[in-house]
Amino acid sequence: MKKLCLFLLFIALLFLNACTNTVETKQSPEEETNKSSSTELVGYVTSIENQRALVVSPISKEINQTRKEFYDAVWVSNMPHEPEVGQYVHVWFDGAIATSYPAQGKASKVTISNIQKHEKSTLSQDEVIRKALINKDISSINILVIKEVNYDEKLAVWTIRYKSAMITDGSLEEHSILVPDR
Repeated sequence: MKKLCLFLLFIALLFLNACTNTVETKQSPEEETNKSSSTELVGYVTSIENQRALVVSPISKEINQTRKEFYDAVWVSNMPHEPEVGQYVHVWFDGAIATSYPAQGKASKVTISNIQKHEKSTLSQDEVIRKALINKDISSINILVIKEVNYDEKLAVWTIRYKSAMITDGSLEEHSILVPDR
């Protein structure tokens, strides 16, 4: 009887132990690398100050019913090289990102997209954006969203569609500016 009680107690302990153990699946090193190296932010460098760059995504996302248009914007420090305003970049972050708006984060890696210059244009896309920022209307925008940059070869002029991403009580009004290709 004593042996039977010990046997049942042993089985009960095994059963309890099996119920409380969790199985952890270990990812392969390749999966872990891919997970840790996913792009955190893709966008245009719209401002540079105090050894950091403001990167703003051109793609909006809906947060809630009242805020249907929101653009990610992050002041990125620890840039591995000196970026230029107008460049289209991919940023990976190291550590936490402060949730202010714009947010603030430290880069672990930054790559600059090589946007091809239009074959019949004199200026490149990033040069056009820098020229546009000379205009006081666009340069006064704190969080500039560059929606699109197009070249019209017949007119030899660039069109930049842009918005201010500052949170307002209404929708974000889109504007455009023409920049001559010279």
